[in-house]
Amino acid sequence: MCLCLNLQAQEDEDVAVSMELPETVVLANGMTFEEYLLKQVLANAKPLKARIRTLRYSVTCQLEKDIDLKKFPHRRTITFAARLAGYGPIIDALREHKHFGITMTEEVTYNNGKTRATNARMVEMKQQLTKKQIESFLKHDGMMSANVYDKFYEKVRDKVKELQKKRRKKQETDLKYRGSYTQGKRTYYIVTLDNMKVHIAEGCWQIARISYSEGQNAMYYEFKEIKPNLYLLSSGRAKLFLDREKWPKGYISMKMGYSYH
Repeated sequence: MCLCLNLQAQEDEDVAVSMELPETVVLANGMTFEEYLLKQVLANAKPLKARIRTLRYSVTCQLEKDIDLKKFPHRRTITFAARLAGYGPIIDALREHKHFGITMTEEVTYNNGKTRATNARMVEMKQQLTKKQIESFLKHDGMMSANVYDKFYEKVRDKVKELQKKRRKKQETDLKYRGSYTQGKRTYYIVTLDNMKVHIAEGCWQIARISYSEGQNAMYYEFKEIKPNLYLLSSGRAKLFLDREKWPKGYISMKMGYSYH
């Protein structure tokens, strides 16, 4: 709304000042605007299989590390357990190379709630790996074809429950509305939930961006409206630092990219 205020200037002349005031939203029962937005997200949340029946996409994963894993606590126990689970060649590769980097890609078909991955392949290596190590990385690629759509809504739902519990106990929380912006014909609202920041698409009330931070560790995910009112993950990145006592210093990072057909 626009409010005109008539102010008396020093020369006793009338000066008209135009001031733009923010839009006001009045909610029942003392509900805050951030609570209203999150309520809309959770009320409209549906499993992916309820939104779309079939889907085809390509996914690329870039994994890097800069950390010496030859020296870390309980390494023999961890290595033994990894070998029993079939991850022996992967552990060997990560221990052999302090500076490590690979990029893998594959095709994924989603049908009636189930995913099937095909044509998994290594497209780049920053160091030489054995054939067995390459095969092991491509075999254990479940994170690339996982249904992460539902996981993000579960994470937001769990965080909302956690903060609601704190509020009932009169404990301090960082649940706040941070503003909005417009891209194309969409308006997006930003809400923080402690260390989580969520961008919400108005109308369909789906997650458009989500990020987390904890110390140096940071994760960021972006979603794309691939069909009307359907936002699916388009990219993600995470960088984790190992700063625990007696552990070697360094980081592990991962980048994901999704291309829908």
